[in-house]
Amino acid sequence: MTAVLRRINVVGIAAMFSVLVLWELSVRTGLVTFEYIPPPTRVVAGLGEIISSGELTTNLVHTLTAAVVGWAIACVVGVLAGLALGLSRATWTYSMASVDALRALPIVAFVPVAVLLLGFTMEMEIVVAFYAALWPIVLNTVAGLRSVEVRLLEVGRVLRLGHRGVLWKLRLPAATPFIIVGMRLGLSVSLVLTLVSEMVGNPAGLGFALLQKAQSLQPEQMFAYIVVIGVAGIVLNAVLMALARLLFPGQMAASGESA
Repeated sequence: MTAVLRRINVVGIAAMFSVLVLWELSVRTGLVTFEYIPPPTRVVAGLGEIISSGELTTNLVHTLTAAVVGWAIACVVGVLAGLALGLSRATWTYSMASVDALRALPIVAFVPVAVLLLGFTMEMEIVVAFYAALWPIVLNTVAGLRSVEVRLLEVGRVLRLGHRGVLWKLRLPAATPFIIVGMRLGLSVSLVLTLVSEMVGNPAGLGFALLQKAQSLQPEQMFAYIVVIGVAGIVLNAVLMALARLLFPGQMAASGESA
């Protein structure tokens, strides 16, 4: 319990609370006169409305399903592709030009292509999320495999670990923190691109609901959806880091990674 309390950022929470109070007072006193900026209390009321109507649950499940499934597939494909690029000089030589060209393509530009090929479907969102999350995972896996010190590899040869032993006992443990960072980045990007694909493509999920509330001039519910999206991103990152610490406690402790 004490360890959990130590991880709470009291200063950050106090600063956020102060901002909310200042926001509330600014709107209530007329200091801020924008018509469509509601005070936090009205945003809370809007949140209650979308919860009671059931639309929040439906939209949240839809978006998180697409983002997480696309990200999970990207984790598998990205790590395997990163292993191939990081361990095989020939694969690196003949593939990196294509990888650099594909990852340089703005991911948002891929959304209309996915809509054209797959239509307004969940599959389209999953493909967009997969493509967005793939590149951070691939590149961080390669960087992790190349981070192993030469002296450590020489020790592995002296101990006669063999290629498989060096991979499992030296390279992968050293690459694990890098891979986790790539997964964190990929998870954030997959959520963002899922929202974008819902705004411009599939009429479902949090992205579409956010746009719909803005167009129907319901700022309380629009800001409530913004809050939900922010909290969803924080929770996803926290869950990923908790799993990483549970599965790879030694590597995460050595890297000093924190949520």
